[in-house]
Amino acid sequence: MNKQQNEVFELSNKMQGIALALFAIGVIAFVASFLHSEARTWVSYLVNVFYLVSLGLAGTFFLSLQSLAKTGWMVPFKRILEAMSSFLPVGFVLMILLFFGIHTIYEWSHPGIMEHDALLQKKAAYLNTPFFMVRIVILFVIWITFSKIIVKLSRKLDSGTGGAAVIVKLSRISAIFMVLFGLTYSVASFDWIMSVEPHWFSTIFALYTFSGLFVSAIAFITISLIVLQSWGYFKGVINENHYHDLGKFMFGFSTFWAYIWFSQYLLIWYSNIPEETEYFLLRFHHDWSWLFYFNFAFNWLVPFLVLMPRSSKRNKRVLLVVSGLLLVGHWIDLYVMIAPKIFAHFKIHSVAISLYDIPIALGFAALFLLVVMRALRNSNLLPKQDPYYQEAVHLHQ
Repeated sequence: MNKQQNEVFELSNKMQGIALALFAIGVIAFVASFLHSEARTWVSYLVNVFYLVSLGLAGTFFLSLQSLAKTGWMVPFKRILEAMSSFLPVGFVLMILLFFGIHTIYEWSHPGIMEHDALLQKKAAYLNTPFFMVRIVILFVIWITFSKIIVKLSRKLDSGTGGAAVIVKLSRISAIFMVLFGLTYSVASFDWIMSVEPHWFSTIFALYTFSGLFVSAIAFITISLIVLQSWGYFKGVINENHYHDLGKFMFGFSTFWAYIWFSQYLLIWYSNIPEETEYFLLRFHHDWSWLFYFNFAFNWLVPFLVLMPRSSKRNKRVLLVVSGLLLVGHWIDLYVMIAPKIFAHFKIHSVAISLYDIPIALGFAALFLLVVMRALRNSNLLPKQDPYYQEAVHLHQ
């Protein structure tokens, strides 16, 4: 591809065709899985939707982070962050559709169960279907509204109009979003994942899901940059120093994720309260034990050992492989969070991840990529008018 001369991304018919074909395969697999096991299918649905909504939300998060921290090195790939955030309206529709699987996924949605459970009765004012759906709407209204405002100001900054006034306004909006992000993403984590096991709770669960969001987003950004650069974009703009910084983020936050993972386990282990320990006991047995331990090793030990040398963080091939592994690894992490309780409830005793789950995940991934690529289409990938652009081009030089 020779689009780097004017830095305009062009979405070819071939790329669209591949994405649409994978999406179609995912839809077919979803239908086939639904006919085979409704419970398995809704588990896969929730895992993929939460994963992709988190990636979309991460786009707005990193745009806000760049604005507040005044970091120059992130400026060249602002368009990728903006494109990621464009998935949020699609994610909203997908989450609303979860209503049709709510009785399969969440036991608190059954009045009969609530009536005979003293603990759940105390949570009934919060854990009920109407309020659950209202919270989904509120969360996405906040996310989409701030996302559109932040992207609009980011684009305005690149247009060369507004100057310092736009920078100040963008920083203020970003600061407000960051506070709301912490609150709303915590609510989303509690509602959509932790309430799958309504008796269980963890005081650092939201931080745990956030750490997964951060690592997954860095991995996706890294892959996007490497692929786009191989297609002829970002030539002379993205250099080894940018990849080194991304590699350091990946290395550091993989370890942060592992720290939160172990902290959550340790706090529950030494308190030894039945309502808390059931979460881990369920994952220590049957088909889940190997995946539970594999999840920890895959998401921390592999990136920790591979990315420890400085040379690895500056090697695009190594970063591409590690980023791909982390994207898969944190999908597995979500699966381990969501599936065991539902499988136990429906007495599903089989391999933890089925053959249906893989094409369904590919279909959702294709949908996400299609939305992101269409958001990038015919837009200037390089925000040359951004005040920090030149700092980014000459990073550490």
